Amino acid sequence: MEENKNRRPNADTKQTDGQTRINWIGSNIQSLRANICKVTYTREEIMLLFGRSQRGPMRQKEHNILLTDRIVLSPLIAKRLGAALNNVIQDYESKYGPLEMESPLQTKGGQIASPGKRLPLSNIKETADKSGLIFQLIENHNLEFGYERSFKMAKNTLLGNRFLLGIDKEEKIQEKLLDICKQMDMPKKYLVAFQENLSDANLVLFGFEENERSCVYKVYLEFCEKLKNELHSKPNKTEPVLLHLGFKWDALDNNKGAIAKYTCYPLLPVKNILNRLSNIYDGHKDRTSLEIAKDIINLAASRIVNDSFIYLEVSEDNNPRRSFDINLYKANLQLKDIYPLLSKMRQHYSISSDDFDFLYDQVSTKIFGHLSGGIDREEKDFLTIYYEVSVGSGKN
Repeated sequence: MEENKNRRPNADTKQTDGQTRINWIGSNIQSLRANICKVTYTREEIMLLFGRSQRGPMRQKEHNILLTDRIVLSPLIAKRLGAALNNVIQDYESKYGPLEMESPLQTKGGQIASPGKRLPLSNIKETADKSGLIFQLIENHNLEFGYERSFKMAKNTLLGNRFLLGIDKEEKIQEKLLDICKQMDMPKKYLVAFQENLSDANLVLFGFEENERSCVYKVYLEFCEKLKNELHSKPNKTEPVLLHLGFKWDALDNNKGAIAKYTCYPLLPVKNILNRLSNIYDGHKDRTSLEIAKDIINLAASRIVNDSFIYLEVSEDNNPRRSFDINLYKANLQLKDIYPLLSKMRQHYSISSDDFDFLYDQVSTKIFGHLSGGIDREEKDFLTIYYEVSVGSGKN
């Protein structure tokens, strides 16, 4: 082996009281940031492969991994590495909370790993408890539910820990629904309004969102039977109708909250929907998110026979929020079908490609459901993608 002439004598080892002191010299270190790893082995060696995910255009059915480094270890050294990693992970989890090995989309309760900005470490466990509480309450009451996930993009922010649980309202379970709201610490004034409107609703949705500062509980009443009856009695009705009433509050401080009204504009053709979207963004300087939303809607419209979707506009008292929600399930698109537009979203909102790819890799084949967006309470634009309702059960 060629001698390293730059090496100082005794730079990495020194005898002290019969023991060898190990000095780690980092002058030639190279840092690798990988989002993919794999382990393979032969009888003589164990190999650690590191690389980066490279997703091409949506037409590609293959997912390429660019392998950048391979570390070859003897089985004994690999075993030592495994033990060392295990010790480090245990120490990490004791300080910062458990790491979930399963997909963030399949976690039932508990902490859901999500990319983007994170809560302060002191709040992570409390947030996880708040998330899991909803599932626990539904399980305690033996209720069946539909399960829909979503992710939200805003400037420098990707929120992936968001979900809705929908429960068909029946007379016999009204007390159970009220109890769930109470156990979630719904503010008293919201609880009164919820109870007053519950009899008219046919669906109740319980939601959760972890954001960069805290976490939010959401409860929605849906009045779709009322809308159906209106349309049946007036087939050409286009006047707006209240479809959802939403109650939202900070799960860590229920003094902070808002009531949102979701108004449906039935039977609007796509052209009219796009015009209303433009009105929502009126006065907002950057129109990029508006153009992305229009492109998504036009793509969805090209996949259906009739020229109509369920379109809602959202308002909240005493704040400047103005936003929309449009149900695109009937277009039967998968998220990979809108990948170029999702990528534009990511770039518009200056979101890390690593964070976005981590989430996208989990959901690319899910059915695209709703698109919502507009201007939030802080007068910043945002877009949210909802996807694929599945059925769950809290029944024993």
